[in-house]
This record gives sequence, C-alpha cells and structure tokens, in this order.
Amino acid sequence: MVRAVCHTVPGRTGPARACGGSVAVAGPRARTDAIASCGGIDRWNYRLFPGALPGPRRPRNRKDTPISHVAPTRAEDDTPATEPADRANHGGPLSRLRGAAFSAAPAIGLYLLLRALSLEVMYVLGAFAHARDPGRQVYPDGSINNQWRGFTSYLDALVSWDARWYVKIAGSGLGGPVGAVDADGVPYELRLMFFPLYPWLARPLTYLPFISPVTACLIVSFVSAVAAAWGMYAIGRHLHGHRVGVMLAAVWAVAPAAMTQNGAFTESLFTALAAWALYAVLKERWLIAGILAGVSGLSRPTAAALIGTVGLAALIAAVSRRGGWRPYAAMLLAPAGLLAYLAWASARLGGLSRYFSVHDSTFGARWDYGENLWGMVTDIVIGVDDDNAAKPIRVLSLLILAGFVVLLLLTVRRAPWQLTLFALVTLILSTGSRAHMSMTGRHLLPAFPVLLVPAILLARASKRDLIVVLGTMALLSGWYAGWLPFISGQAI
Repeated sequence: MVRAVCHTVPGRTGPARACGGSVAVAGPRARTDAIASCGGIDRWNYRLFPGALPGPRRPRNRKDTPISHVAPTRAEDDTPATEPADRANHGGPLSRLRGAAFSAAPAIGLYLLLRALSLEVMYVLGAFAHARDPGRQVYPDGSINNQWRGFTSYLDALVSWDARWYVKIAGSGLGGPVGAVDADGVPYELRLMFFPLYPWLARPLTYLPFISPVTACLIVSFVSAVAAAWGMYAIGRHLHGHRVGVMLAAVWAVAPAAMTQNGAFTESLFTALAAWALYAVLKERWLIAGILAGVSGLSRPTAAALIGTVGLAALIAAVSRRGGWRPYAAMLLAPAGLLAYLAWASARLGGLSRYFSVHDSTFGARWDYGENLWGMVTDIVIGVDDDNAAKPIRVLSLLILAGFVVLLLLTVRRAPWQLTLFALVTLILSTGSRAHMSMTGRHLLPAFPVLLVPAILLARASKRDLIVVLGTMALLSGWYAGWLPFISGQAI
C-alpha cells in the first residue's frame, strides 16, 4: 500500500483541476484508477517511488496479440534488470546478440559440465568392461555388414551405427553413380537414405589441416548441441523465467540417450533447428520459423513434426490476420527442404517407391503404424516372449517411453500448444516406424518440450538439491550410454 499525495497542477490541455488530500494506492492498476478519479491529474509525487509518472494505457488489439500470450501466465523473470541481456535490447543487433549470449551462458556452461561428467562415466565403464574381457565383441557398428567390434575407445560408440554413414558421406560426399559401389564395397545408392544436411556441414571442415571426417562430424555435433541448449534456454526463459531456461538445458543434458548429442548423429543439429524455430513461432517471427523448419527438412525425415507445427501455427496466424504476408511465406518455406530432398533422391533412384523400398530392404525402416513396437511392448508387459521380456535394454526402453508419455501429458497445461504438438507428433513418428526398441531414447531426444515439467520443478529447488539431482542424473545417463553399446551389445 502506497499513499500518494495529489497536488494541484495546471493541466496540459485545460484548466487546473484538483481533488485535494491524499489517495491510498495499492498497485499500478489502483494508481491508474486513482488518477482517473482525480480528474486526470498528470503529475504525482509518490513517497515510495519519487518521480514516477504513470503512462497512459493503450488498449491492445486482440488480433495483434502474439501467439505466445496464449500460454499460461509467464512467471516473473528472475534475471536482474541490470543484466547486459536487458540493457542490450536498446542497442544494435550485435549488442543484443552479445547480451543474449551472456544471459544464456549459465545454461550453456551447466549443459557442458553435465555432458562432460556423463561422457567420463561412459568412458570409465567401457574401459572397465574391456579390462575384464579384452577380446569380447560387444556391439554391432551399424555398417553395411553390421560388423561386431570390441572396445578400443568410447569414440567407437560415438561414431557407430548411423554415425558411420555420416562420417563416410562427410569424407567423400553423396556422389557416385547409382548401381556402383565405393572402395569399401558399399553401394552408393545407400548413402541417399541418410539426409544430407549434417554431413554437408561437416564436409567443408575436412579440407582444413588435421581435421578428419570423424573430427569434423564431432565438431558439428558440439556446436549444434550448444546451439540447442541455447535455444532451450530462450524458450524456457520466455515462458517461465531465467531459472527455468537454465534447468531446461540441464535436464536435456542428462536424458538417457544424451550420448548421441555428442556423437556423429543428427539429434543435436535437428534439436537446435527445432528449438529456435519453435522460439520464432512463439515470438511470431514467421520468416525465421519457416526458414529453420525448411532447413530442418534436410536433416532427417522426422523433421515432419517441426514442419507440421510451424505450418499449422502460421496458418492460424494467417486466418487471424496476424503478421501480414509472412505467415503465408512460412507455410511455403517450412516443407521446402524435406520435399526437395525426397524429390532429388527419388529421381536418382528412379522413383519414390524405390527410395522407400531401399530403406525397407536394407535397413528395415518402414512405417508400420507401431505394429513392431506394440508387439515388443506386449511381450515385455505380459512376458510371453523371452527374447524381449528377458532383455534389460528393452525393459529400460519401455520405461523411457512410458516416462515420456507421462511427461507429455503433464506438459499439455504447462506449455503453449505449439510445443506440445511438436512433442506429440515426434512421439507418433518415432513409435509408428519400425525400428529397434533400444533406439527409442535417441529418437525421442529432440522432443525437448516434455522436459519443461522437470525443469519447472528443479527451478524451485535449492542449490544443494540441484547438485544431488543433476549429478545423479548425469551419472545414470553416463551409465546408460556406456552400458547400452559396450555391455548389452545393442544399437543406440
């Protein structure tokens, strides 16, 4: 409660008016009402806020309300107003970027710390397994012959399975006539099954001194992971404040399959594109959202989840007459990358049906409406098939999937519908396609919006509790990353 003293002051547009005495003011809205009741007096002396001038309230046009305002009320940002990120909002683009980077530094630093701890646990566990049985062949490398390998270093897992193909493409490109084979005896046409954005970004680095294709791919993954953590921080801060943004990046760092964030896989790259595209949607920056969604279509087929989310949000904005022509441009840009690559690859192979046929016959990847996954789930739950029920990796994968569904349900009322829709479609695309169940954690990794729920809870915890929870989760994530390929002998 603030007591304001109303003084008689000549009006700017009319004679002086006064009410005399003092008025009890309980807050900004009461202050505005008190001004109105005093006949529009335009200067007040507040004992608590000297020199404060209440500004006029301009009514907001409902059509101009940003999409992000449909989200639950955003908690007050606990970032100090004196931070460079806030001061930079009044500067140029470079100043704003520098301020935003400074604000996101805690999130990025915590993310890198947790990932380093997790990778160290993975290394120690793999080395221990190798010391006990040096000659043991522990995991298939995902090559054309799916060769089984023993442990030499934890890089084996970071550049195996899909990563082995991306390293090959980064080193020698997508080229080669269809029907011919490369130096390793692998048909060139199989390279077309792997979307090209990730190896395209890595390939120019291979021309630098001392940069091998493996190193180039890992550099791209590292930069992409940092960009993804930054994008998650931006979304978390936009919705619930600075601390939630930091925790969102931290929780993503300790996800069960987080090892692939640092390997030669597309998870980090696609997640970075998705995070910033969704942030652009929340801020109604339609051209940026459309471009990022379009580029993501060159990274992996499940980019359809992001493309559909951006397209639907842009359509709603266009129907609501928000953003002028930009939502229409976003609807055209979003699917451009995915459609362009499918058209190009299909033309090289002789048709779209041929493209999907090679996918199915070589890698066993096809859309089966979740039949394969449902069979594994029922076998594990009921226990009728020892091949599924007796393998811990498949039981753990089922628990990861169940936990994801629970978090998704909890996210519905805690995040804008755009984030929830993206996570839901990612779940549908991941479970509706035929794939090994041990890959579930990796395929769901880009669906970071479901992590808003634990991020909000952790944001309320004390520093001591955060150290215990995040430290334990980092250890478990490292254990999962080391145990999965080196001990269980399963694809990740």
